[in-house]
Amino acid sequence: MVSDESGNPRLASQVFDELQSDRERLAEHFRAPKWLAPGFGLIAAAYVSTPAFPGRQADDFVLIVALVACILLVSNYRRATGVKISRFGAREWVVFAASVLSSLGLLSVSLGLAAAGLQGWIAAPAFAAFALMTWLASLIYSSMRERLRHVS
Repeated sequence: MVSDESGNPRLASQVFDELQSDRERLAEHFRAPKWLAPGFGLIAAAYVSTPAFPGRQADDFVLIVALVACILLVSNYRRATGVKISRFGAREWVVFAASVLSSLGLLSVSLGLAAAGLQGWIAAPAFAAFALMTWLASLIYSSMRERLRHVS
């Protein structure tokens, strides 16, 4: 038996129902900024289009800029929402792994196009990377939101 502020007894099931209701309301307000998923999409597109840039130093530069941009996106997300992403669940890790592997696959396609002298076609895997990473980032965020909603 639990008491409320006025000293009236409440059942644990009532307290649990209120907690679930609060969690539902929190999950409804837990929205990603509109720039978050496209930001990750742009980073992936820039990385996949690396073979279009001349010189070996461009590869290193784009990779470093992409990593810094990811860190900035996550920190600006925390600043904009007040929410710190502390850990991923199993589904989020699977989607994250799929995003890394698909980025590497699309980079491989870009490298093949560059080796074949088809520089102009590198835009196709870069666009695919943007679309795919935007979708996967949205999927990760919605999965985190659902996990928040159903945590017991």
